[in-house]
Amino acid sequence: MFAEVTIETAALRALVYAGTIAAAGACLFATTYPAVSRSVAAVLRWQILIGVLLVLCVEPFRLVLFQLAISGGDAELAFGPDMRWMAFQMPNGQAAVARVAGVLLIVAFGLRVPLLGLFGCGLAIGSYALEGHTAATAQSGWASMILLVHLAVAHWWLGALWPLAASLRALPTDDAATTIERFGQLAALVVPLLLVAGGVLFAMLVSWRLQLSDPYQTLVALKVLVVAALLVRAAVNKFVLTPRLRTDPPRGANALRRSIALEVVLACFVLVLTGAITSTSPGDY
Repeated sequence: MFAEVTIETAALRALVYAGTIAAAGACLFATTYPAVSRSVAAVLRWQILIGVLLVLCVEPFRLVLFQLAISGGDAELAFGPDMRWMAFQMPNGQAAVARVAGVLLIVAFGLRVPLLGLFGCGLAIGSYALEGHTAATAQSGWASMILLVHLAVAHWWLGALWPLAASLRALPTDDAATTIERFGQLAALVVPLLLVAGGVLFAMLVSWRLQLSDPYQTLVALKVLVVAALLVRAAVNKFVLTPRLRTDPPRGANALRRSIALEVVLACFVLVLTGAITSTSPGDY
């Protein structure tokens, strides 16, 4: 059923998503919470560095595999003078260049010059609209805009998890509780955008036809289940564990850190499934 999903391609794609979420997410967190970011600056720097290294290590490897694929596996042909730069003339290569430029801007300026950091975030996130299913669909303009909304919220949300957990140790209890509460309030406003955008984009890509026997749609259904579990955990954080920071600070902080760690694990599953989804075409059998 999932024979068309190339494991290497899906895994590398998931790592690229993880890289841009780590780098851009840290920059977006610093922009959203500038005062808090000063207290967790070390964590933000590490998160950005890890994200940048992932992108810088994985993207060249992906381009090599792509170059080999379009040459039928012939390395001499793939890297000969006629095809050496072929990948950079195609959407995959152009997206990779934009992503690398974006994360380099983030690592250089993300925590020091917010405008340049945000521009880097725009490049890194926007690069995904240059390739893949949305770029190939008949309504590529609308699909790309919807994809960007979906990805921007995902990068902001998932990229904030580690800094939020760090803030529970770095900030006084009341300040940490206020930060977590504000994050929950903002997430309640923007995460529905992620869900609606994802649903509309999926419907557009499958021409508004639901057929779960299609491997692409089956993978999307699995992703929806994991995202639902992630939302349940986020709701527990917001309505159960965050109030405990006020009533029982030590236990509340420990429980919330464990819960955020579980969110990170679920987010990793989401990225793995997303990598598989973007490596499978709608309608493949």
